[in-house]
Amino acid sequence: MIFKGKFKVIENKITACDYGFVLKKTEEAIRNKKSFLISPIASHTLVRAKYNKNLKKILDGFDYLVPDSQWVRWSLDWLYRVRLPDRVYGPELMLRVCALSEKKFYKIFLYGTTLKTLTFLKINLKKKFPKIKIVFLEPSKFRELNKNEWQELVDKIIKSKADIIFIGLGSPLQEVFTHQLNNLLKRRRAFKVIIPVGAAFDFISGVKKQAPKWIGDWGLEWLFRLINEPILWNRYLIFSFLFIFLLFLKKIKDKVKN
Repeated sequence: MIFKGKFKVIENKITACDYGFVLKKTEEAIRNKKSFLISPIASHTLVRAKYNKNLKKILDGFDYLVPDSQWVRWSLDWLYRVRLPDRVYGPELMLRVCALSEKKFYKIFLYGTTLKTLTFLKINLKKKFPKIKIVFLEPSKFRELNKNEWQELVDKIIKSKADIIFIGLGSPLQEVFTHQLNNLLKRRRAFKVIIPVGAAFDFISGVKKQAPKWIGDWGLEWLFRLINEPILWNRYLIFSFLFIFLLFLKKIKDKVKN
């Protein structure tokens, strides 16, 4: 298990850790009946938070933001000489949490994307983890929820007695959604582990192609997704450039201070 602390990247603090650390904290939260928010974070979301104070505040409210992309992991090394053997990749984290859930008999609630994708996701998770307890599937409405819809969702989660909620809405929408959901659950004294995992639902369900591991290891997953999903061009071209530019600015400012 690895935990090296939290380090500021752009505007938010990234936790330098591994999968083992996340699993340990998940177990602790469920055992102690505490809310626990963790998000594998990508570079484009960190850039958005630079220019959106509300998003920055929301991300600061998470217990841990972990390096989903290699670029975020590498930034920890470049800025602080903090080296990690691997990133904490959303789809892989979801599978590991599901493996833990099967072992510990935790109950899982899946929220996001379409009912078709959720159905395939449940089928594939059951194939990998036959004893896993998936207690509810709730597709996204692809718009903001109204007050009654929020209430209905909270009621479903409480009634399901879920321990862990996975959110698959895409970043940063899923982080904002997680923040709101957690606040509503806490008002009802329902304390849950909530993990937004981005495209993990699509990849694990088989609805979308996932980049081969070697492409992800080389930090080229963005190119693979851009080829397969051209609609993401602004995320992977504009925001990637801004991320690198802002890292250089921070590096220069830190040197001047020292």
